[in-house]
Amino acid sequence: MTQPSPPSNQTDSDPIADSKCEMKQTQDLDVGAAILNGTIHPVEVDSDEARKVLRKIDMFLLPVLAFTYMIQFLDKSCVSYAALWGMVEDAHLFNDQYSWLTTIFYLGYMAGEFPINMLFQKFDIAKTCGIFIILWGATLLSMTAGHNFAGLATARLFLGILEAGVSPCFVLLTTMFYTRSEQPLRTSIWFSMNGVANILGGLIAYGIGHLHAALLAWKFPFIIFGSITIVWGIIFILVTPSNPTKAKWLSEREKEVAVLRVLENETGIDNKTFKMEQVKEALLDPRFWLINLHCLANTIPNGAVSAFAPLIVNGFGFTKFESTLLGMPSGASQVLALWISGYLATRFKGIRHFLMIGGLLVALLGGVLIFALPESNRVGRLIGYYLLVGFSVNFVLSLTLLQSNVAGRTKKTMFASSFFVGYCVGNLIGPQLFFSREAPRYQSGFASMIVCFVVQIAIVIVMYTVNARENKRVSCLSDRCLYPALLKDT
Repeated sequence: MTQPSPPSNQTDSDPIADSKCEMKQTQDLDVGAAILNGTIHPVEVDSDEARKVLRKIDMFLLPVLAFTYMIQFLDKSCVSYAALWGMVEDAHLFNDQYSWLTTIFYLGYMAGEFPINMLFQKFDIAKTCGIFIILWGATLLSMTAGHNFAGLATARLFLGILEAGVSPCFVLLTTMFYTRSEQPLRTSIWFSMNGVANILGGLIAYGIGHLHAALLAWKFPFIIFGSITIVWGIIFILVTPSNPTKAKWLSEREKEVAVLRVLENETGIDNKTFKMEQVKEALLDPRFWLINLHCLANTIPNGAVSAFAPLIVNGFGFTKFESTLLGMPSGASQVLALWISGYLATRFKGIRHFLMIGGLLVALLGGVLIFALPESNRVGRLIGYYLLVGFSVNFVLSLTLLQSNVAGRTKKTMFASSFFVGYCVGNLIGPQLFFSREAPRYQSGFASMIVCFVVQIAIVIVMYTVNARENKRVSCLSDRCLYPALLKDT
C-alpha cells in the first residue's frame, strides 16, 4: 500500500519536493487509508461504540437518502399522473408519443450516467448531487409551460440527464457508511421509497382530480413536486456528507470508528484518483457483464410498469378515480417486500441470490395472471398486477451485490455507471413494447415481461456461481493482509 515517505534526517533534503511527493501519495490513498495512515497496527473498536456510530448514521444519513429517493421517483412519475388528468389531450399527443415521453427520459438518463459519475469522483459527491437535485426540480417546473410533444419531450430529456446521478450516488454513499452485512437492509429502505412515492403520488393525484381551478389539472403535479424538489436540493447540500470523515454530526473519534467499521467490506471508501487499471479490471470481470445483462432484463418490465401503471389498472375496467386509488396497494406491497427481503438478507448470510429467485417467481406468477386471465376477471388481473412488485426485490438485491462485491473506487464507479446504463436501456425498451393499438390488454408488453423474468432467473443462477468463486479468491487474499480494504483502492 502506498504510504507517505517518512521524515528524512538528511540535511540536504528538499522540503518542497518532499511535500509535493507526500501530497501526491496522499491523493492516491483511499480516504480510509489516509485517516488511518498513522495507525497501521490493529485498532480495537468497542462494539458498543460501533453500534452508537451506526445509530447516528441511521439517524442522520438514512432519512436523507430515503426522502431524496422518494422525491426523484415522484418527479419522474409526474408524467403518468399528468396523463391521467388530461395532458395527452391538451398537449395533442397522438399514436405512441406518450410512450416516447417516458422513453426519452431514459435517453437523457443514459447520456448523463458516465459524465455525472466522473464528476462524483472528481468533486464532492454530496454537494454535486444536491446541485443536480435543484436543477431537475427547476426542469420539472418548466414542464408546466409545455403545450406540445416537442416542449414536453425536451424537458423530459433534461430531467433524465439531471436525475442520472442520484442512484449511483446513493450506492457509493451506502458502501462508504455501512458494512457489507448492513447494506441490504439500508439499500432496501431507501429504494423502498419508490413504493411510498406510489402511495403518496396516488393520494395527491386523487386530490388533484377534485380540484376546480383555472389552471389545468395536469399541471399541478409538476408545480407541487418541482417546488418541493428545489427546496430539498438546498437542504441536501447542507446536511449530506460525502464520506464518513466529512460527517459534521460525527466526532473525530466517531469518524475514525465509522471508517474502521467498513474495513471489513474490503471495497475501499473514497478516492479522487481515476485509475485506468481498474477500468480494465472491470471490463475483464465476468460479473460486470452478468450484472448489466441482469439489470437490462429487470428494467424492461420496470419501464413499462412505471410509465403505464395508472393506465394498466384503468385498462382492467376501473374508472380514473378507482385506478388512482387501486394503484396505491402496489406501493405498499413493494415497501413490505423490500423491507422483508432486506431484513432477511441482513439477518442470514449468503441467501441474497435465493431471495432474488423467489422475488422473480412471484413476479412471474403476476405476469402470467395478467396475460392469461380474461378481461372479465379484473380482480384476478389486479392481483397479478400487485404481484409484479417481486421484480423490484430482485433489482435492489442485485444492487447490494454490486455494493458488497466490487472493490476499488474507480472499478465501483464503472460497475455502478454501467449498471444504471443497463437500467436506462431497459426502461427505454419497456414502454415501447406497450403498443397503443393493443390497449387495454397490451399482450406484447406482458409477454415480454414473462420472458424477462425467466431470463433473469437463469442469470441469477450464473451470478451465484461466479460470485461464490470470486469471494473465495478474495477471502484467500484477505488472510494475507491486515487491512485488505485499504489495499483494494491503492
